[in-house]
Amino acid sequence: MRALSHILLLICCVIMLNCNSRSKKELQTTDDVKTEDTNKINSNDIEALAFDDYILSNASKTKIMDWQKLHELNTQVEFLKKGDLSFFSANDSIVKSFVFQLKEETPENVDTDIIKSRVTALETKILKLNNTIELTNIPKEEVLMNIKEVLVAMSNLNFQINKKFELDANNIEKPL
Repeated sequence: MRALSHILLLICCVIMLNCNSRSKKELQTTDDVKTEDTNKINSNDIEALAFDDYILSNASKTKIMDWQKLHELNTQVEFLKKGDLSFFSANDSIVKSFVFQLKEETPENVDTDIIKSRVTALETKILKLNNTIELTNIPKEEVLMNIKEVLVAMSNLNFQINKKFELDANNIEKPL
């Protein structure tokens, strides 16, 4: 009888130890998943970024209708605002080629020094974001800061395009 109770006690101890080790493993994998989720950027993170967001006016859209790369970039920026980093995390050569085409296809009616400087600033921010996303050890806050820089640069470009066409429409004569 005593031997039977010792065996029963031993079986209970083994079961308890196994249950405990299993729950520790499950907790560890749950913690790993939580860590991955906190490093992933989503639309809520991007919506929390504070910046002035300018979009192209209808008049500007019609005047630069042929600048397809800018329209494509505006679409990609809208995806970026929703947390989709796929375009900006693409291969370096793809992103550089896109930016080169964006600069080369600039229509004559917006080919001014101010617009060129905004496109160059945007290019710099896009390439910086691309390089930051490719690295796996960059903190989420830094990636968000680079996303904000791209959004601000795009907004500034849109603002300058709107401003140029607004000034052109007013036909303000400059004094000699």
